[in-house]
Amino acid sequence: MKNISLMMSMAVLLMTVVLSACGGGGKKELNRLLLELADKDKTIDVNDWEAIEKFLDEQKANFRDFYVDGKLDVDAVKDYVSDFFEHRRPSKEIQFIIGKRTLGVNFYLERSGSMVPYDSPNGDGSFKAAIVQMLNNLPGGNEDHHIYVVNSEINTYPEGFSKFISDPNIFEATKGIGDASFTDFAAIFSQLLNKTGADELSILVTDMIYSTKNMAGVNAQKVFAEAQGMANAVFKSEVKDKGMLIVKMNGSYSGPYYSYNSPGGQSYTGRRPYYIVIVGANDIIARLTKDNNYAAFSRLNELKGYENMYLFETDDVYKPYYSLLLSNDDIRGRFTPERGQESQIKNLEDIEVDRNSGDIRLALAVDLSGMLIDESYLTDKKNYRIESDDKVEILQIRRIDQKDITPAEKKYIGKATHIFVLGSDGINHDQKVEIKLMNRLPYWVEESSSDDDTNVGGAGFSTTTFGLKYLLQGIYDSYRKHSEKEPYYFEIDLEFNK
Repeated sequence: MKNISLMMSMAVLLMTVVLSACGGGGKKELNRLLLELADKDKTIDVNDWEAIEKFLDEQKANFRDFYVDGKLDVDAVKDYVSDFFEHRRPSKEIQFIIGKRTLGVNFYLERSGSMVPYDSPNGDGSFKAAIVQMLNNLPGGNEDHHIYVVNSEINTYPEGFSKFISDPNIFEATKGIGDASFTDFAAIFSQLLNKTGADELSILVTDMIYSTKNMAGVNAQKVFAEAQGMANAVFKSEVKDKGMLIVKMNGSYSGPYYSYNSPGGQSYTGRRPYYIVIVGANDIIARLTKDNNYAAFSRLNELKGYENMYLFETDDVYKPYYSLLLSNDDIRGRFTPERGQESQIKNLEDIEVDRNSGDIRLALAVDLSGMLIDESYLTDKKNYRIESDDKVEILQIRRIDQKDITPAEKKYIGKATHIFVLGSDGINHDQKVEIKLMNRLPYWVEESSSDDDTNVGGAGFSTTTFGLKYLLQGIYDSYRKHSEKEPYYFEIDLEFNK
Protein backbone atom coordinates (compact mmCIF):
# COMPACT_ATOMS: atom_id res chain seq x y z
CA MET A 1 0.00 0.00 0.00
CA LYS A 2 2.90 2.34 0.83
CA ASN A 3 4.33 1.83 -2.66
CA ILE A 4 0.95 2.57 -4.27
CA SER A 5 0.53 5.74 -2.19
CA LEU A 6 4.06 6.83 -3.09
CA MET A 7 3.42 6.25 -6.81
CA MET A 8 0.17 8.24 -6.69
CA SER A 9 1.89 11.08 -4.85
CA MET A 10 4.65 11.16 -7.47
CA ALA A 11 2.05 11.21 -10.27
CA VAL A 12 0.23 14.14 -8.66
CA LEU A 13 3.57 15.95 -8.17
CA LEU A 14 4.46 15.37 -11.83
CA MET A 15 1.13 16.75 -12.99
CA THR A 16 1.55 19.76 -10.70
CA VAL A 17 5.00 20.47 -12.18
CA VAL A 18 3.64 20.20 -15.74
CA LEU A 19 0.72 22.48 -14.94
CA SER A 20 2.97 24.99 -13.22
CA ALA A 21 5.27 25.06 -16.23
CA CYS A 22 2.28 25.80 -18.42
CA GLY A 23 1.21 28.66 -16.18
CA GLY A 24 -1.67 28.65 -13.74
CA GLY A 25 -3.69 31.29 -15.54
CA GLY A 26 -5.10 29.03 -18.23
CA LYS A 27 -4.69 25.49 -16.92
CA LYS A 28 -8.22 25.21 -15.51
CA GLU A 29 -9.73 26.48 -18.74
CA LEU A 30 -7.57 24.10 -20.77
CA ASN A 31 -8.55 21.15 -18.61
CA ARG A 32 -12.23 22.05 -18.95
CA LEU A 33 -11.79 22.20 -22.73
CA LEU A 34 -10.11 18.78 -22.77
CA LEU A 35 -12.96 17.24 -20.77
CA GLU A 36 -15.48 18.77 -23.14
CA LEU A 37 -13.64 17.46 -26.20
CA ALA A 38 -12.48 13.99 -25.19
CA ASP A 39 -13.97 12.79 -21.89
CA LYS A 40 -16.77 10.83 -23.56
CA ASP A 41 -15.26 9.53 -26.81
CA LYS A 42 -11.63 9.40 -25.58
CA THR A 43 -10.54 10.79 -28.93
CA ILE A 44 -8.86 13.99 -30.04
CA ASP A 45 -9.76 14.32 -33.71
CA VAL A 46 -8.89 16.97 -36.28
CA ASN A 47 -11.65 19.34 -35.15
CA ASP A 48 -10.75 18.87 -31.47
CA TRP A 49 -7.10 19.59 -32.22
CA GLU A 50 -7.99 22.80 -34.01
CA ALA A 51 -9.94 23.92 -30.92
CA ILE A 52 -6.94 23.14 -28.69
CA GLU A 53 -4.54 24.98 -31.01
CA LYS A 54 -6.82 28.03 -31.11
CA PHE A 55 -7.11 28.08 -27.30
CA LEU A 56 -3.34 27.80 -26.80
CA ASP A 57 -2.52 30.45 -29.41
CA GLU A 58 -4.86 32.89 -27.70
CA GLN A 59 -3.13 32.25 -24.35
CA LYS A 60 0.41 31.64 -25.55
CA ALA A 61 1.89 33.61 -22.63
CA ASN A 62 0.44 31.08 -20.16
CA PHE A 63 1.70 28.04 -22.07
CA ARG A 64 5.28 28.91 -23.02
CA ASP A 65 6.47 25.31 -22.52
CA PHE A 66 4.19 24.20 -25.34
CA TYR A 67 6.09 26.30 -27.88
CA VAL A 68 9.52 25.93 -29.44
CA ASP A 69 10.84 28.85 -31.50
CA GLY A 70 7.32 30.23 -31.60
CA LYS A 71 5.77 27.02 -32.99
CA LEU A 72 3.45 24.68 -31.13
CA ASP A 73 5.21 21.53 -29.92
CA VAL A 74 2.66 18.88 -30.93
CA ASP A 75 4.31 16.08 -28.95
CA ALA A 76 4.40 18.20 -25.77
CA VAL A 77 0.69 18.96 -26.04
CA LYS A 78 -0.17 15.31 -26.75
CA ASP A 79 1.88 14.25 -23.70
CA TYR A 80 0.03 16.75 -21.54
CA VAL A 81 -3.38 15.58 -22.77
CA SER A 82 -2.45 11.91 -22.24
CA ASP A 83 -1.11 12.58 -18.73
CA PHE A 84 -4.18 14.62 -17.80
CA PHE A 85 -6.59 11.79 -18.62
CA GLU A 86 -4.31 9.04 -17.35
CA HIS A 87 -4.27 10.55 -13.86
CA ARG A 88 -8.02 11.09 -13.62
CA ARG A 89 -10.24 8.53 -11.92
CA PRO A 90 -11.05 6.44 -13.76
CA SER A 91 -8.02 6.84 -16.00
CA LYS A 92 -8.56 6.96 -19.77
CA GLU A 93 -6.34 6.32 -22.76
CA ILE A 94 -6.75 9.02 -25.38
CA GLN A 95 -6.54 8.31 -29.10
CA PHE A 96 -5.19 11.07 -31.34
CA ILE A 97 -6.50 11.35 -34.90
CA ILE A 98 -4.95 14.59 -36.03
CA GLY A 99 -3.23 16.14 -39.02
CA LYS A 100 -4.31 18.33 -41.91
CA ARG A 101 -8.05 18.85 -42.17
CA THR A 102 -8.01 17.40 -45.69
CA LEU A 103 -5.54 14.83 -46.97
CA GLY A 104 -3.68 14.95 -50.23
CA VAL A 105 -4.65 12.06 -52.50
CA ASN A 106 -2.50 10.24 -55.04
CA PHE A 107 -4.80 8.28 -57.33
CA TYR A 108 -3.30 5.53 -59.51
CA LEU A 109 -5.25 3.96 -62.36
CA GLU A 110 -3.88 0.77 -63.88
CA ARG A 111 -4.16 0.99 -67.65
CA SER A 112 -3.30 -2.52 -68.83
CA GLY A 113 -4.87 -4.51 -71.64
CA SER A 114 -7.16 -6.36 -69.22
CA MET A 115 -8.34 -3.16 -67.52
CA VAL A 116 -9.66 -1.25 -70.55
CA PRO A 117 -12.78 -3.48 -71.03
CA TYR A 118 -14.12 -2.47 -67.60
CA ASP A 119 -15.11 0.90 -69.08
CA SER A 120 -16.35 -0.46 -72.40
CA PRO A 121 -19.28 1.32 -74.13
CA ASN A 122 -21.08 -2.06 -73.98
CA GLY A 123 -20.81 -2.23 -70.17
CA ASP A 124 -23.16 -0.97 -67.48
CA GLY A 125 -20.89 1.88 -66.36
CA SER A 126 -20.50 0.53 -62.83
CA PHE A 127 -16.68 0.69 -62.94
CA LYS A 128 -16.53 4.41 -63.76
CA ALA A 129 -19.48 5.15 -61.46
CA ALA A 130 -17.75 3.54 -58.45
CA ILE A 131 -14.50 5.42 -59.05
CA VAL A 132 -16.20 8.78 -59.55
CA GLN A 133 -18.39 8.28 -56.47
CA MET A 134 -15.36 7.41 -54.37
CA LEU A 135 -13.34 10.41 -55.57
CA ASN A 136 -16.29 12.78 -55.25
CA ASN A 137 -16.69 11.66 -51.63
CA LEU A 138 -13.27 13.09 -50.81
CA PRO A 139 -13.59 16.42 -48.94
CA GLY A 140 -12.03 19.70 -49.98
CA GLY A 141 -10.77 20.87 -53.36
CA ASN A 142 -8.66 19.03 -55.89
CA GLU A 143 -5.49 21.12 -55.60
CA ASP A 144 -3.83 18.53 -53.35
CA HIS A 145 -4.91 15.55 -55.44
CA HIS A 146 -2.80 13.96 -58.18
CA ILE A 147 -3.65 11.29 -60.77
CA TYR A 148 -1.22 8.77 -62.24
CA VAL A 149 -1.57 6.19 -64.99
CA VAL A 150 0.32 2.99 -64.23
CA ASN A 151 1.32 -0.11 -66.21
CA SER A 152 4.91 -0.70 -67.32
CA GLU A 153 5.74 2.61 -65.61
CA ILE A 154 4.15 5.34 -63.52
CA ASN A 155 3.11 8.47 -65.43
CA THR A 156 1.27 11.63 -64.40
CA TYR A 157 -2.17 11.99 -65.97
CA PRO A 158 -1.81 15.20 -68.00
CA GLU A 159 -5.37 16.53 -67.83
CA GLY A 160 -5.86 16.98 -64.09
CA PHE A 161 -8.27 15.69 -61.45
CA SER A 162 -11.49 17.44 -62.55
CA LYS A 163 -11.06 16.40 -66.17
CA PHE A 164 -10.49 12.79 -65.12
CA ILE A 165 -13.74 12.68 -63.14
CA SER A 166 -15.81 14.24 -65.92
CA ASP A 167 -14.23 12.33 -68.83
CA PRO A 168 -16.78 9.95 -70.45
CA ASN A 169 -14.07 7.39 -71.33
CA ILE A 170 -11.11 7.36 -68.96
CA PHE A 171 -9.22 4.66 -70.82
CA GLU A 172 -9.52 6.38 -74.18
CA ALA A 173 -8.19 9.59 -72.62
CA THR A 174 -5.17 7.71 -71.22
CA LYS A 175 -4.41 5.76 -74.40
CA GLY A 176 -0.73 5.64 -75.30
CA ILE A 177 0.52 6.34 -71.77
CA GLY A 178 3.03 3.60 -70.90
CA ASP A 179 3.13 0.01 -72.17
CA ALA A 180 -0.24 -1.64 -71.52
CA SER A 181 1.04 -5.16 -72.17
CA PHE A 182 2.25 -5.66 -68.59
CA THR A 183 2.13 -4.05 -65.14
CA ASP A 184 5.18 -3.37 -62.98
CA PHE A 185 3.65 -4.13 -59.59
CA ALA A 186 7.01 -3.90 -57.84
CA ALA A 187 7.37 -0.24 -58.85
CA ILE A 188 3.72 0.55 -58.15
CA PHE A 189 3.60 -0.96 -54.66
CA SER A 190 6.97 0.58 -53.83
CA GLN A 191 5.51 3.96 -54.77
CA LEU A 192 2.43 3.35 -52.62
CA LEU A 193 4.48 2.39 -49.57
CA ASN A 194 7.38 4.80 -49.85
CA LYS A 195 5.91 7.91 -51.48
CA THR A 196 2.69 8.26 -49.50
CA GLY A 197 3.27 11.17 -47.12
CA ALA A 198 2.15 11.54 -43.51
CA ASP A 199 -0.92 13.56 -44.55
CA GLU A 200 -1.69 11.68 -47.75
CA LEU A 201 -3.70 8.77 -49.07
CA SER A 202 -2.73 6.70 -52.07
CA ILE A 203 -5.46 4.91 -54.02
CA LEU A 204 -4.84 2.30 -56.72
CA VAL A 205 -7.50 0.81 -58.99
CA THR A 206 -6.26 -2.45 -60.49
CA ASP A 207 -7.27 -5.96 -61.55
CA MET A 208 -4.45 -7.32 -59.28
CA ILE A 209 -3.30 -9.75 -61.97
CA TYR A 210 0.44 -10.12 -61.59
CA SER A 211 2.19 -9.93 -64.92
CA THR A 212 5.68 -9.50 -66.31
CA LYS A 213 6.94 -8.54 -69.75
CA ASN A 214 7.50 -12.11 -70.98
CA MET A 215 5.10 -14.63 -69.45
CA ALA A 216 4.06 -16.64 -72.50
CA GLY A 217 4.91 -20.31 -71.93
CA VAL A 218 5.91 -19.75 -68.30
CA ASN A 219 4.61 -22.29 -65.77
CA ALA A 220 1.84 -20.79 -63.62
CA GLN A 221 3.48 -21.88 -60.36
CA LYS A 222 6.61 -19.99 -61.35
CA VAL A 223 4.49 -16.87 -61.86
CA PHE A 224 2.95 -17.31 -58.40
CA ALA A 225 6.35 -17.79 -56.77
CA GLU A 226 7.60 -14.67 -58.50
CA ALA A 227 4.57 -12.67 -57.29
CA GLN A 228 5.20 -13.73 -53.67
CA GLY A 229 8.89 -12.97 -54.02
CA MET A 230 8.12 -9.51 -55.39
CA ALA A 231 5.84 -8.78 -52.43
CA ASN A 232 8.48 -9.92 -49.93
CA ALA A 233 11.08 -7.73 -51.62
CA VAL A 234 8.91 -4.59 -51.72
CA PHE A 235 6.97 -4.82 -48.45
CA LYS A 236 9.76 -4.30 -45.94
CA SER A 237 10.01 -2.26 -42.73
CA GLU A 238 7.68 0.45 -44.12
CA VAL A 239 4.70 -1.80 -43.42
CA LYS A 240 5.09 -1.16 -39.68
CA ASP A 241 3.79 2.35 -40.22
CA LYS A 242 1.45 1.88 -43.18
CA GLY A 243 -1.93 0.24 -43.51
CA MET A 244 -3.18 -1.19 -46.82
CA LEU A 245 -6.86 -1.76 -47.53
CA ILE A 246 -7.85 -4.13 -50.37
CA VAL A 247 -11.45 -3.67 -51.54
CA LYS A 248 -12.84 -6.32 -53.87
CA MET A 249 -15.22 -4.87 -56.45
CA ASN A 250 -17.18 -6.36 -59.35
CA GLY A 251 -17.95 -4.67 -62.66
CA SER A 252 -19.09 -5.40 -66.17
CA TYR A 253 -16.41 -6.40 -68.67
CA SER A 254 -16.58 -6.43 -72.46
CA GLY A 255 -13.48 -6.93 -74.60
CA PRO A 256 -10.29 -8.98 -74.86
CA TYR A 257 -9.00 -10.79 -71.78
CA TYR A 258 -5.31 -11.68 -71.69
CA SER A 259 -4.64 -14.95 -69.87
CA TYR A 260 -1.20 -15.41 -68.34
CA ASN A 261 -0.02 -17.60 -71.26
CA SER A 262 -2.25 -16.18 -74.00
CA PRO A 263 -0.73 -12.93 -75.31
CA GLY A 264 -3.28 -12.72 -78.12
CA GLY A 265 -6.25 -12.43 -75.78
CA GLN A 266 -9.73 -13.96 -75.80
CA SER A 267 -13.02 -12.11 -76.15
CA TYR A 268 -15.13 -12.04 -72.99
CA THR A 269 -18.35 -10.29 -71.98
CA GLY A 270 -19.66 -10.65 -68.44
CA ARG A 271 -18.71 -9.77 -64.88
CA ARG A 272 -15.15 -9.52 -63.58
CA PRO A 273 -13.59 -8.60 -60.22
CA TYR A 274 -11.29 -5.62 -59.80
CA TYR A 275 -9.77 -4.04 -56.72
CA ILE A 276 -9.35 -0.71 -54.97
CA VAL A 277 -6.16 -0.50 -52.91
CA ILE A 278 -5.90 2.29 -50.32
CA VAL A 279 -2.62 3.02 -48.51
CA GLY A 280 -1.96 5.45 -45.68
CA ALA A 281 -0.13 5.81 -42.39
CA ASN A 282 -1.74 3.78 -39.59
CA ASP A 283 -3.17 6.88 -37.91
CA ILE A 284 -4.61 8.04 -41.25
CA ILE A 285 -6.33 4.68 -41.79
CA ALA A 286 -7.83 4.93 -38.28
CA ARG A 287 -8.85 8.53 -38.96
CA LEU A 288 -10.89 7.76 -42.09
CA THR A 289 -13.79 6.30 -40.12
CA LYS A 290 -13.51 8.71 -37.15
CA ASP A 291 -13.26 12.03 -38.97
CA ASN A 292 -16.65 13.33 -40.11
CA ASN A 293 -14.96 14.94 -43.13
CA TYR A 294 -14.20 11.43 -44.42
CA ALA A 295 -17.40 9.70 -43.34
CA ALA A 296 -18.79 9.47 -46.88
CA PHE A 297 -15.47 8.33 -48.36
CA SER A 298 -14.99 5.61 -45.75
CA ARG A 299 -18.34 3.97 -46.58
CA LEU A 300 -16.72 1.93 -49.33
CA ASN A 301 -19.29 -0.85 -48.93
CA GLU A 302 -21.84 1.52 -50.47
CA LEU A 303 -19.96 1.75 -53.77
CA LYS A 304 -21.66 0.11 -56.74
CA GLY A 305 -20.10 -3.32 -57.21
CA TYR A 306 -18.66 -3.65 -53.68
CA GLU A 307 -18.11 -7.26 -52.55
CA ASN A 308 -15.61 -7.39 -49.68
CA MET A 309 -12.57 -5.79 -48.06
CA TYR A 310 -9.44 -6.68 -46.14
CA LEU A 311 -7.11 -4.42 -44.16
CA PHE A 312 -3.40 -5.22 -43.89
CA GLU A 313 -1.74 -3.71 -40.79
CA THR A 314 0.73 -4.81 -38.13
CA ASP A 315 -0.86 -4.29 -34.69
CA ASP A 316 -3.57 -2.47 -32.78
CA VAL A 317 -4.81 0.07 -35.33
CA TYR A 318 -8.22 0.39 -33.60
CA LYS A 319 -9.18 1.07 -29.98
CA PRO A 320 -12.92 0.33 -29.66
CA TYR A 321 -15.04 1.17 -26.64
CA TYR A 322 -16.05 -1.84 -24.55
CA SER A 323 -17.62 -2.57 -21.18
CA LEU A 324 -18.89 -5.58 -19.27
CA LEU A 325 -22.59 -5.40 -18.44
CA LEU A 326 -23.99 -6.03 -14.98
CA SER A 327 -27.50 -7.13 -15.91
CA ASN A 328 -28.37 -8.98 -19.09
CA ASP A 329 -30.34 -12.07 -20.14
CA ASP A 330 -27.11 -13.74 -21.30
CA ILE A 331 -25.43 -13.46 -17.89
CA ARG A 332 -25.00 -16.49 -15.62
CA GLY A 333 -23.23 -16.68 -12.29
CA ARG A 334 -22.43 -14.01 -9.72
CA PHE A 335 -19.79 -11.28 -9.66
CA THR A 336 -19.11 -7.76 -8.43
CA PRO A 337 -17.58 -4.91 -10.42
CA GLU A 338 -14.32 -3.69 -8.92
CA ARG A 339 -14.69 -0.35 -7.14
CA GLY A 340 -13.71 2.89 -8.84
CA GLN A 341 -15.24 2.04 -12.23
CA GLU A 342 -17.92 4.43 -13.38
CA SER A 343 -19.31 4.17 -16.92
CA GLN A 344 -16.98 1.45 -18.17
CA ILE A 345 -16.59 -1.92 -16.44
CA LYS A 346 -13.37 -3.80 -17.24
CA ASN A 347 -12.60 -5.56 -13.95
CA LEU A 348 -14.72 -8.06 -12.00
CA GLU A 349 -14.19 -9.71 -8.63
CA ASP A 350 -15.91 -12.29 -6.42
CA ILE A 351 -16.77 -14.34 -9.51
CA GLU A 352 -18.83 -17.47 -8.85
CA VAL A 353 -20.38 -20.02 -11.19
CA ASP A 354 -24.14 -20.28 -11.60
CA ARG A 355 -25.62 -22.79 -9.15
CA ASN A 356 -27.88 -24.37 -11.72
CA SER A 357 -25.69 -24.52 -14.84
CA GLY A 358 -22.32 -24.76 -13.09
CA ASP A 359 -20.69 -22.24 -15.43
CA ILE A 360 -20.25 -18.51 -15.97
CA ARG A 361 -21.56 -16.36 -18.79
CA LEU A 362 -20.74 -12.67 -19.17
CA ALA A 363 -22.06 -10.01 -21.55
CA LEU A 364 -19.40 -7.72 -23.01
CA ALA A 365 -20.63 -4.69 -24.98
CA VAL A 366 -18.21 -3.69 -27.79
CA ASP A 367 -18.32 -0.91 -30.38
CA LEU A 368 -17.47 -2.57 -33.70
CA SER A 369 -18.37 0.47 -35.79
CA GLY A 370 -15.89 2.76 -37.48
CA MET A 371 -13.54 0.03 -38.72
CA LEU A 372 -12.48 -0.73 -42.28
CA ILE A 373 -13.20 -4.40 -41.65
CA ASP A 374 -16.08 -6.30 -43.22
CA GLU A 375 -19.02 -7.08 -40.93
CA SER A 376 -18.75 -10.82 -41.60
CA TYR A 377 -15.15 -10.84 -40.35
CA LEU A 378 -15.91 -8.74 -37.26
CA THR A 379 -18.72 -11.03 -36.13
CA ASP A 380 -16.97 -14.36 -36.75
CA LYS A 381 -15.87 -15.58 -33.30
CA LYS A 382 -13.19 -17.78 -34.92
CA ASN A 383 -11.25 -14.59 -35.77
CA TYR A 384 -10.75 -13.76 -32.08
CA ARG A 385 -8.08 -15.10 -29.76
CA ILE A 386 -8.47 -15.10 -25.96
CA GLU A 387 -5.45 -15.29 -23.68
CA SER A 388 -6.28 -16.20 -20.07
CA ASP A 389 -5.23 -18.68 -17.38
CA ASP A 390 -8.63 -20.33 -17.05
CA LYS A 391 -10.43 -21.15 -20.28
CA VAL A 392 -12.61 -18.27 -21.46
CA GLU A 393 -14.29 -18.42 -24.85
CA ILE A 394 -16.60 -16.37 -27.03
CA LEU A 395 -19.90 -18.22 -27.32
CA GLN A 396 -21.72 -15.70 -29.49
CA ILE A 397 -21.36 -12.27 -31.10
CA ARG A 398 -24.66 -10.55 -31.76
CA ARG A 399 -25.96 -7.07 -32.45
CA ILE A 400 -27.23 -5.10 -29.49
CA ASP A 401 -31.00 -5.35 -29.22
CA GLN A 402 -33.34 -2.77 -27.75
CA LYS A 403 -33.99 -5.06 -24.80
CA ASP A 404 -30.28 -4.84 -23.89
CA ILE A 405 -30.49 -1.07 -23.42
CA THR A 406 -32.15 -0.94 -20.02
CA PRO A 407 -31.94 2.28 -17.95
CA ALA A 408 -29.42 0.62 -15.61
CA GLU A 409 -27.20 -0.65 -18.46
CA LYS A 410 -27.42 2.33 -20.82
CA LYS A 411 -24.35 4.09 -19.43
CA TYR A 412 -22.23 0.93 -19.77
CA ILE A 413 -23.38 0.14 -23.30
CA GLY A 414 -22.48 3.63 -24.47
CA LYS A 415 -21.90 3.57 -28.23
CA ALA A 416 -21.37 -0.21 -28.36
CA THR A 417 -22.92 -2.04 -31.31
CA HIS A 418 -22.49 -5.71 -30.37
CA ILE A 419 -22.68 -8.07 -27.40
CA PHE A 420 -19.93 -10.67 -26.95
CA VAL A 421 -21.25 -13.53 -24.82
CA LEU A 422 -18.25 -14.92 -22.90
CA GLY A 423 -18.32 -18.34 -21.29
CA SER A 424 -16.15 -20.14 -18.71
CA ASP A 425 -16.39 -23.20 -16.48
CA GLY A 426 -14.95 -21.17 -13.64
CA ILE A 427 -12.37 -18.59 -12.58
CA ASN A 428 -9.98 -20.25 -10.14
CA HIS A 429 -7.62 -17.34 -9.40
CA ASP A 430 -6.95 -13.68 -10.24
CA GLN A 431 -6.01 -13.20 -13.90
CA LYS A 432 -5.90 -10.91 -16.87
CA VAL A 433 -8.02 -11.73 -19.91
CA GLU A 434 -6.98 -10.43 -23.33
CA ILE A 435 -9.33 -10.64 -26.30
CA LYS A 436 -7.76 -9.87 -29.67
CA LEU A 437 -9.32 -9.61 -33.11
CA MET A 438 -6.61 -11.31 -35.15
CA ASN A 439 -5.60 -10.06 -38.57
CA ARG A 440 -5.71 -13.07 -40.89
CA LEU A 441 -6.26 -13.44 -44.59
CA PRO A 442 -10.05 -13.85 -44.87
CA TYR A 443 -11.76 -16.77 -46.59
CA TRP A 444 -12.81 -14.64 -49.56
CA VAL A 445 -9.19 -14.28 -50.72
CA GLU A 446 -8.94 -18.05 -51.32
CA GLU A 447 -12.38 -18.10 -52.95
CA SER A 448 -11.45 -15.17 -55.22
CA SER A 449 -8.22 -16.72 -56.48
CA SER A 450 -7.68 -18.89 -59.56
CA ASP A 451 -4.66 -20.93 -60.62
CA ASP A 452 -5.79 -21.03 -64.25
CA ASP A 453 -7.52 -18.23 -66.16
CA THR A 454 -7.30 -19.67 -69.68
CA ASN A 455 -10.96 -20.73 -69.88
CA VAL A 456 -12.90 -17.45 -69.96
CA GLY A 457 -16.20 -19.31 -70.15
CA GLY A 458 -15.46 -21.62 -67.25
CA ALA A 459 -17.10 -21.73 -63.84
CA GLY A 460 -15.70 -19.14 -61.46
CA PHE A 461 -14.06 -16.97 -64.11
CA SER A 462 -16.45 -14.10 -63.38
CA THR A 463 -15.57 -14.06 -59.67
CA THR A 464 -11.88 -15.01 -59.50
CA THR A 465 -8.52 -13.35 -60.16
CA PHE A 466 -5.50 -15.22 -61.46
CA GLY A 467 -2.96 -15.81 -58.66
CA LEU A 468 -4.61 -13.40 -56.20
CA LYS A 469 -3.98 -15.49 -53.07
CA TYR A 470 -0.25 -15.79 -53.82
CA LEU A 471 0.21 -12.06 -54.22
CA LEU A 472 -1.80 -11.23 -51.10
CA GLN A 473 -0.11 -14.02 -49.12
CA GLY A 474 3.26 -12.47 -49.98
CA ILE A 475 2.05 -9.10 -48.72
CA TYR A 476 0.56 -10.67 -45.58
CA ASP A 477 3.81 -12.51 -44.79
CA SER A 478 5.65 -9.19 -44.85
CA TYR A 479 3.15 -7.59 -42.47
CA ARG A 480 3.32 -10.58 -40.16
CA LYS A 481 7.12 -10.49 -40.13
CA HIS A 482 7.04 -6.92 -38.81
CA SER A 483 4.35 -7.58 -36.22
CA GLU A 484 5.18 -8.56 -32.62
CA LYS A 485 3.64 -12.01 -33.11
CA GLU A 486 0.57 -12.47 -35.28
CA PRO A 487 -0.98 -9.20 -36.49
CA TYR A 488 -4.17 -8.08 -34.76
CA TYR A 489 -6.65 -5.23 -35.22
CA PHE A 490 -7.52 -4.44 -31.62
CA GLU A 491 -7.22 -5.75 -28.08
CA ILE A 492 -9.70 -5.82 -25.19
CA ASP A 493 -8.17 -6.02 -21.71
CA LEU A 494 -10.21 -7.36 -18.76
CA GLU A 495 -9.38 -8.52 -15.24
CA PHE A 496 -11.20 -11.37 -13.51
CA ASN A 497 -10.50 -11.75 -9.79
CA LYS A 498 -11.64 -14.67 -7.66
